[in-house]
Amino acid sequence: MSGGGSDQILHDFFITAIFMLCVYVSGVAVSKLQAPALVAHIGMGMLWMGAGWLPHSFAKPFEAVGAVGLMLMLFDGGVNMDIPVLKKMGGRATAVALSGVVFPMLFAYLLFTAMGFGVMEGLACGSALASTGIGFTLSLMKDMDILQTPLGQLVCAAAMIDDVSSMVLLAILQGATSIVETGEADVMAMMKPVVASLALFIASIIIRVILCKALASGEEQDEKAEQQSTNLYLHEKILGVVTAGICLAIIADKMGSTHLLGCFLAGVIASAWKSFPEIWEPMVEPILPWMTMAFFSCTVGFAVPVSALAAKDWGLVFAIVALAILSKITTGVFAGKPTDKGYGLQVLQVGSAMVGRGELGFMQISTGYKLGMVSLGVYGATVWGLLVASILGPFMFRGAVKFAASVEAKSASAEPQTQTSV
Repeated sequence: MSGGGSDQILHDFFITAIFMLCVYVSGVAVSKLQAPALVAHIGMGMLWMGAGWLPHSFAKPFEAVGAVGLMLMLFDGGVNMDIPVLKKMGGRATAVALSGVVFPMLFAYLLFTAMGFGVMEGLACGSALASTGIGFTLSLMKDMDILQTPLGQLVCAAAMIDDVSSMVLLAILQGATSIVETGEADVMAMMKPVVASLALFIASIIIRVILCKALASGEEQDEKAEQQSTNLYLHEKILGVVTAGICLAIIADKMGSTHLLGCFLAGVIASAWKSFPEIWEPMVEPILPWMTMAFFSCTVGFAVPVSALAAKDWGLVFAIVALAILSKITTGVFAGKPTDKGYGLQVLQVGSAMVGRGELGFMQISTGYKLGMVSLGVYGATVWGLLVASILGPFMFRGAVKFAASVEAKSASAEPQTQTSV
């Protein structure tokens, strides 16, 4: 009996190890091709679960790990949120971000109405296509070494605001159950996530400002305490911050918002402690990539049925793929003033940078499908749109940056010749 139990444990261990190794290797291989690793992670999760290589009993534990990975990612995104950059680029970044939410929703509504689908299906699809992942964007800017440039700052600030807006949309989507069940819109239920999220956001900013002032006055004492009792002192503070983050996530959920926004804002509040990011990054660096892989491969990959991608209506798939790309490229029109020099190139670069999608889009369409707001066909077509946009986004952005650099180089080389001829 005990031998059989040991064999089963060993069997489960090897399946888990081989699965995670496949996810890791596929991500590395795709990254070498200059494409986002998350696409490979999602695909590997779909493959293993769809082919039955992974027992269905493994799904729930893996999904739980993936959910923790998502919360950790969002907290880390909040910690790395550059508040000065957000203040500096706030106006333009907000315009780009909000248009990145409005345009997909509007285009999806018009497309689905024209094709004879229901309004809720169009809105659910549009909300899924509205998300631009801040983790995805930060990684792209760092890889191209343009994070500290005005372009990199604008895109990252817009992606930050876009992610917050997408979290609010997710909360609204989760609160839309009454529409599906009764066929009638409960305005109060729909507005509750918006009000709760806005209140939570304002409260978090106020708390951060208060903490910044309080911590600034006690900064010298903190440095002395850290020098005297480094490990114990730092671990106590880290534990306190993480505990506060968990509490904020619970509060956000109870208020009617989403626990994901609570995790993100907890990270923003934690950044009030200036030395926290420097301590946090080395601590989380060994586990965050694996938790991220667990989220994309398990929580997202397991949730996408392979049958959904075997679309019957490929016209709908192509339409949503085109919508997913064009609705984000058009956000670039708010990147600057039309009278600015190089405005067209800026539109192209910012718009293409917003094309890549993050984890929230997959979560939103999965939520809509589970609530019965979208059919299997629309679900699969939207997943195709998210996947294709995630693959093409980095290539489009790199191409736009190189094209802009070549145009600027030609312009710079032509200027001396013009001045000489004059």
